Amino acid sequence: MTTNATIDSKLVRAIADEQLANNVVMIEWLVKAQQQLSLQQRLIDQQQQQISTQQQEIEKLKEERDKLKNRNSKNSSVPPS
Repeated sequence: MTTNATIDSKLVRAIADEQLANNVVMIEWLVKAQQQLSLQQRLIDQQQQQISTQQQEIEKLKEERDKLKNRNSKNSSVPPS
């Protein structure tokens, strides 16, 4: 014969086990989400570095363009046509 205390104890244990299992699933999900976020952050960092490099390159090209745009026969070695 099973007493109410034993039934209550088993029920509490079953609920605790279920909550523990749910917590484990949630932790695994959070770990995967954190890994995904870390990967995305690395990609963002790489893209920001690439953008920075391209911005520097654009500035250099603008400077070269401006130098060429302001060139004429008086300030270049090319004779007038």
